[in-house]
Amino acid sequence: MRIIKNIALSILILILVSSTIRIRPQQNFLIGLNMVIEFTDGGIARTTLKQHPFDFNGVSLLSNEDVVKEIMSDEESIVELILLFFTSNPSKAKYRVVSHIFLDDNEEVFSNTGKPGIMDRFKGALVLVVDVFLNSTSGFMKIDEDTYQVFISDYFTLRSPGSWIDVMEIRFSGNVEMLNFSAEPAWAKPPLVLEGNVLKWFNLNEADAPDSYVLTLKIPGVVFSNVIRNLRAEVSRSFFSNIDSTLWLNVKNTGMEGGFFIVSLLEPCCEQARKIFLKPGEEASIGFPIHVSEGEVIVRVFGDGNKLVEKTIPLKSFPLLSLLGFVLTIIGTLMLHVHISERLKKQGMQALTKEQ
Repeated sequence: MRIIKNIALSILILILVSSTIRIRPQQNFLIGLNMVIEFTDGGIARTTLKQHPFDFNGVSLLSNEDVVKEIMSDEESIVELILLFFTSNPSKAKYRVVSHIFLDDNEEVFSNTGKPGIMDRFKGALVLVVDVFLNSTSGFMKIDEDTYQVFISDYFTLRSPGSWIDVMEIRFSGNVEMLNFSAEPAWAKPPLVLEGNVLKWFNLNEADAPDSYVLTLKIPGVVFSNVIRNLRAEVSRSFFSNIDSTLWLNVKNTGMEGGFFIVSLLEPCCEQARKIFLKPGEEASIGFPIHVSEGEVIVRVFGDGNKLVEKTIPLKSFPLLSLLGFVLTIIGTLMLHVHISERLKKQGMQALTKEQ
């Protein structure tokens, strides 16, 4: 990822989690970021973040002790950022730091340094490894027995224009099985590697990089504690436009608390999801591109890891020809009314002239 250290990392975390971070204005540099997320039995996401600093000319700064110390001193903030990939509330997420930030000279980091269409390869990386317990995150929802949906948000692309993950690699180990996956927005490039138990995206720019990744996984051994459901929601309105094949949904927060909601759309061919924040009583309109012209789709709304709404929506649209015919009928009726009124007025004037 191309990211200005002080502006894009420190200020981003400051805004999102309201933590106090010391900013060093004299140290301005970019960081290439590669992330590996490995889903394991029991619902653990082992997340490895590999960082490599470089200057604005694309020259490595890994040998600069001050820069390396600065990155290492920000470990707590970086851990919070990793948690934000999985949850809207890092303070409630459970995690374990497997390896504090350390220098690995044998690792490699790929990053776009500003050259169009080119990924530079940097030798060496500052590596941080964190286990995230998915059952404590808001982006983890149970769909069926041992089947879960995992929603991963890239908070760099969502919150910081001009920043992105250069390489995102998602792996599955043990008895974890991937059933389905998608990435948003629709124009984001698909993974360059899709084989076996590995998905891998190489993102040359922010437009290519997905804002979010939605995975449907079979994970054995996940245990949930009893959670009081506080969020409430409803799908208050739906409209399918057959002009651009888009289903529009109005989702409303009907509860007393604000929070993040994940709206999932399931078609026979694929699954999509959107993540939104709604205040109490707030309503938002969300559009999903539809890949079928008729039939039904299933809409689910999740909040705090709980399924709040499941609704089957038929793909019915207001026929364009019927609408056109209705409009023409109204126009014709008005024109006829004006014509008759003019004739009656004219006849009345003629009769008045004859009497005079």
